Amino acid sequence: SLALADRVGERGSVLLVEGDRRAVSDARRNAHTRPHLRCLAGRVDAVLADPAALGSEPVDVVVLDPPRAGAGRTVIEQVAALAPRAVSYVACDPVALARDTATFAELGYRLDRLAAFDLFPMTHHVECVALLTKTGSDLR
Repeated sequence: SLALADRVGERGSVLLVEGDRRAVSDARRNAHTRPHLRCLAGRVDAVLADPAALGSEPVDVVVLDPPRAGAGRTVIEQVAALAPRAVSYVACDPVALARDTATFAELGYRLDRLAAFDLFPMTHHVECVALLTKTGSDLR
């Protein structure tokens, strides 16, 4: 989130949502010089359901890093309702990624890029990063 906040600068904003309160506390401490980075503790589905938490700014890009089970239909529908141009999806289970990518496709997003990383050699675990773009978006 710090790298994203630096990239968008003070004219943009970044919202970090994390379920682990200690991680949010650490993020707030690390981001104290970046007022355009807000850090919220809570379940993603609960935060996305709260319009006050999201604010009124349009959402351009979402970075989604769900647990091994995947984001699930509810969260994906909430993300799609925000109408971001793109979703960067970090997945630790290719099966969950495939299922969630199909749900995004139903909601008007296409898989543009996919990279797989063997971060745990000699195991069956593969990390993937997928770029999903809204059909008709002008992603550069």
